[in-house]
Amino acid sequence: MTIYLIRHGEAAQAWDQAADPILSANGIDQAKTLAEEYLPIIENKGFQLISSPLARAQQTAMPFQKGLNTTININTNFAEIPSPGIALADRRNWLKALFSKNISDLETPQLAWRTNIIQAIETLEKDTLIFSHFMTVNAIVGWINKDKRVVSYYPNYCSITQIEKTGNQFVIKSLGKELPTIVR
Repeated sequence: MTIYLIRHGEAAQAWDQAADPILSANGIDQAKTLAEEYLPIIENKGFQLISSPLARAQQTAMPFQKGLNTTININTNFAEIPSPGIALADRRNWLKALFSKNISDLETPQLAWRTNIIQAIETLEKDTLIFSHFMTVNAIVGWINKDKRVVSYYPNYCSITQIEKTGNQFVIKSLGKELPTIVR
């Protein structure tokens, strides 16, 4: 079974400016270009589409939905990392602090989020495209690689990480394009 983890396109606002931003005009173009590139590869292969409930992930999935003439299944397990009690204005600094932490340093809401993601991936039974977020992709990649860090990979907008599942074994076939510069 093949699983593609797709990070959403560029958002119109930063994570500390809006709780659920839509895609920017550039993000919409990124999603369309990605679909044009990948639809010929996956069409007629029975892929299911799963998206985070957040607008930017769903919007990234829409060109695939139209091209495959199928539905987008919303799955809350693939939402962005939860930040309960963190003011919107403080979210960027909170998130940046997580970049240097290990999974064992996470608090209960974030550990539960990670556990739910892993359980959701383990229950997949058919080829799947998952439209999600930077931290969600990191949770999955880190779990497969047995990496103790919260962030071990910097997926760019609309990057695709390909995973193969055989039985209960997961292997990363390819990581998607990474961000060209990392701001810390």
